[in-house]
Amino acid sequence: MKKPFKIFKSYRTNSVGIWYFVVDHGEWEKGKPCKGFGTVKCADGSVYTGDLYYDGENFHQIGFGQQDFSRSYFGNVDPRINEKKVKFVGQYDYRKTDWIYGNGVMYYTDASGKPTHFAKGFFGGLRMTSDYRGTFDYSSLLDGYTAEMEFHYDCDREYIRERSTERFHNARLLCERLEKIDTLFIGDSYFDFLDNQEYAGKFSFHNVFPQNFVNCGIVCLRFCDWIGYMPQLKQLSQPDRIIINLGFNDLHCGQTAKQAYADYLKFLRLIRELFPQSEILLMGVVHSPKCPWCYKEENEFNALTAKSASRLGVTVSDWNEKISACAENCFHADGFHLNETGYGLFTEEMKRWLSA
Repeated sequence: MKKPFKIFKSYRTNSVGIWYFVVDHGEWEKGKPCKGFGTVKCADGSVYTGDLYYDGENFHQIGFGQQDFSRSYFGNVDPRINEKKVKFVGQYDYRKTDWIYGNGVMYYTDASGKPTHFAKGFFGGLRMTSDYRGTFDYSSLLDGYTAEMEFHYDCDREYIRERSTERFHNARLLCERLEKIDTLFIGDSYFDFLDNQEYAGKFSFHNVFPQNFVNCGIVCLRFCDWIGYMPQLKQLSQPDRIIINLGFNDLHCGQTAKQAYADYLKFLRLIRELFPQSEILLMGVVHSPKCPWCYKEENEFNALTAKSASRLGVTVSDWNEKISACAENCFHADGFHLNETGYGLFTEEMKRWLSA
């Protein structure tokens, strides 16, 4: 007899995946799409409980829910404030960011678990993208929190600010030391993590590329963010070549392909003004296996950049086929970033262009 709920093996083993699911209406049946409520353990160790949509194969977070970060690396103590995020309560939409998207509240405690602060706003992932939209009901705060404990803090934004300061400082020092720059890398976490052995392994920057390069990869950044960093780039030497890897975060933060492409054109115009003699390679947005619902926008964005490449004087590499054709898994456990195998293909594609 079919039941309106299902308890899964991952619950009994405390492993990543769906733990239980209760159907809104009718009975749960494998392969049959439906909406409901349940709990999912994510790859980072956090646990989501709330509204879910079952597409017949996978469970997606959409609607209202809570994410418990107490057993996740996202819940580590933030040294800037000596507190840690423990829970997000609010809106989710897998079609936008694959998890958190909308109004919500991020709750913090001290290292011992005592409630300290909360930050309300409109979130895209863990990043607060704007103020809370509409009127907030303070009576909805979790037990132990009061209105006086509110603060305006975005840990992701603070980390990005510190990371960008570090990146540009190191870039300026390198430019002062080098006679010339062969290649300037401008991008997001795909370049940022090329310095990280956990992700890139033997394909880290210094193992793969010549010494006369500058890495300006900064996690979470989009084309629109980089437009604001142009004054920092003015302080760098003219590179022979520029490789750009951006667009993934733009589309996964809710932008359409056309909106991301418009920001790309603004970004490219400013880059051309700064470095008119540099050759430019744009790496195509790669498909994350965790977000197949984004493929349509990603394909459209890649098509727009490819169509205009010759007119804009840019080389565009759509290397998704190499990922798809690889017999091995190319992604880190988080499903978004590349692992050593993926970085092997990534760096191979860039080296092919640099040696042309």
